[in-house]
Amino acid sequence: MNVLFVCTGNVARSPAAERVFRELAGLSSRHVTRSVGTARAAVRRLTTRELAWADVVAVMERGHLTHIERFWPDHLRKVRILDVPDDYDPSEGELHAVLREKIKALLDSLVDLAHRPGIPASRPRP
Repeated sequence: MNVLFVCTGNVARSPAAERVFRELAGLSSRHVTRSVGTARAAVRRLTTRELAWADVVAVMERGHLTHIERFWPDHLRKVRILDVPDDYDPSEGELHAVLREKIKALLDSLVDLAHRPGIPASRPRP
């Protein structure tokens, strides 16, 4: 399953979420993950291509959902809100602790989702 993490600048939250996800999922995981930001100056920007690639889009806050709703309403069904505020430094341990809890729950939900008909367990990385 392809999981896209979205924050504002793609500097702290979404890259950290990507790392935590990979760590929790393990090396043998069939899940693939990427991270992007919604801001014009984001390190890696959210695009139609990224949203089309993703089976699940995990946004850090409601404002990111609103952004997707405005520009890509057809992808709203994929969105999950993690509710991680923009209060953390990229290397801050507390950010990783918060993300760990949220991503454990996300991983559990992906196991359930992967067993539904019509949802691929994973796709090859382009």
